[in-house]
Amino acid sequence: MPREARYRQIARELGRDIETGRLPPGQRLPTEDALAERFGVHRLTARQAMVELRRTGLVETRQGLGSFVRRAPRRIEVSVDPATRRHRPADLKELAAAFGAARPAEVAGVAGAVPEEVLGREDALRPAAARHLGLTGGLVHEITTLLRTDGVPCVVSRYHLPPDWSELALVPAAGVFGSLGVEIEYVWHAVSAEPAGPSDQAVLGVQPGSAVLVREGLTAHGGRPLCHVERRCRGDLISFVTRYD
Repeated sequence: MPREARYRQIARELGRDIETGRLPPGQRLPTEDALAERFGVHRLTARQAMVELRRTGLVETRQGLGSFVRRAPRRIEVSVDPATRRHRPADLKELAAAFGAARPAEVAGVAGAVPEEVLGREDALRPAAARHLGLTGGLVHEITTLLRTDGVPCVVSRYHLPPDWSELALVPAAGVFGSLGVEIEYVWHAVSAEPAGPSDQAVLGVQPGSAVLVREGLTAHGGRPLCHVERRCRGDLISFVTRYD
């Protein structure tokens, strides 16, 4: 039986330290030089071990900062009433805390609240979004936001609304609409995974080709399509669970 490559032995040992908690999430790992000295190998071997750890998803490298133990994904869970297709009332505050709002002070006191940063608002031609909203001409009101967790960008969202809703100038999260007395219903949502593209790399800071979770959906108010949203999420930091019960 061929002998296991030394870099894999090192990666396996460090992996055990991560899985047992000796190296906790967020912990910065030693430099390649320090690992090479610790294990008595060449620096290139230590580098190969770090590549192996990144490949298996246990470690992430931040430009100019070093390599860190990857945190477990933040689990965002909501419940939808299957009869009304609306969020259960108890979930609205939690959802507002998870996704933030243009008025972050309203959710700042909620444990784990992570306010969203509003990157921009514009009326733009978005034919695909306009079709979902039942509009002609492709003109929609678009709001782009960025959600951070522990200071790290993790979700970029693009909300599309009919132009007559643009005067709200709010992020149309369920918690915000709920606070305004606007009840929204889920019409559909879809989840897929894509490799990170140039815009994902620029906004989310992900490595080229890494997995991006794409969550797209449509909500309605009074039977009229209200908001189409596309969220592009770092698959290593965010997971979604929607319960229909």
